[in-house]
Amino acid sequence: MKAKCTTATVAVLLFCSFLAFSGAQTEEAAGPPEVAVLLPGSVEFFSVMQKGMDKAAEKYSIDLVYSDAEWDAGKQLSQLENFVTKGVDAILLCAGDNQALLPSVDICKEAGIPLITFTNTLGSRPDGWVEGIVTFIGTNEISLGMQLGKMGEQLLGSKPANIVLIEGSPGTAPQRMRTEGFKKVVDKHSNWEIVYSQAIPGWTKEGALAAMEAFLQSGKKVDLVVTHWNFAAAAAAMALDEAGYTGDVSIVGLEFNRDLITYIKDGKVDAVTFYSVEDLGYTVVENTANFLNGQTIPKFVEIETIVVDINNVNDVEPEF
Repeated sequence: MKAKCTTATVAVLLFCSFLAFSGAQTEEAAGPPEVAVLLPGSVEFFSVMQKGMDKAAEKYSIDLVYSDAEWDAGKQLSQLENFVTKGVDAILLCAGDNQALLPSVDICKEAGIPLITFTNTLGSRPDGWVEGIVTFIGTNEISLGMQLGKMGEQLLGSKPANIVLIEGSPGTAPQRMRTEGFKKVVDKHSNWEIVYSQAIPGWTKEGALAAMEAFLQSGKKVDLVVTHWNFAAAAAAMALDEAGYTGDVSIVGLEFNRDLITYIKDGKVDAVTFYSVEDLGYTVVENTANFLNGQTIPKFVEIETIVVDINNVNDVEPEF
């Protein structure tokens, strides 16, 4: 009887050891979650953002796989489909075109892969909400556009204004919505007129500089230059300097960077907005980790901005 009991005990222990070993092997094979990050193109903004993403990925044990669509919406949709086929655990999408990438929602939904959008929304809502996504993490782009208008109001008062508008990469949500928000303010002023506007592919400083130079060659008067991003504000100031323009011109923009410090101190750029791009990247991955761990996250995680001008330019540290 004792021998039988001992044999049975050994068998049970061996079986339990096998289960434990098999479970450990399965857990090891599974590894950390693999999350695809789809970026629309290569600019310094996203390089800074990736620093924050990588920090959060290390903390929360997530493997990030990046892709760059080179400002081609069709290529970005194809990249998303490839990640779906691969079976990643989640997809983080910064859409190169807020309308052309809308099919990504149904593609991810059908595959059962969570889709989180950031920085650039899908669809036309400023809070980025589209039925089928988990959340949008970023700024309210229409509010940012209106903020540009309000900065212009503070500088111009009741004076009439010829306005040059330098927009971001065509087809992106920021380009569309920032312009929409700015025009809401313009419409309140019968003596304001947008005399020239140009969307710049790839958000390049060179493109913004060429656009401003082209306008100045027309010989038209300008009172206010409104720009969608930091390098465009610097390019506008540079073009005015190089052209020897003598009129009183105000320049406002979004996204503070090191290039703008001297321009702001010298009074050549009047005001820009700022938020931490690295912190945004960290927040995107942190919320993704929380969701994958079963937590509920808001449908819109809004990033707040501040205005940087001559009064506080020494107190704000730019990230690039």
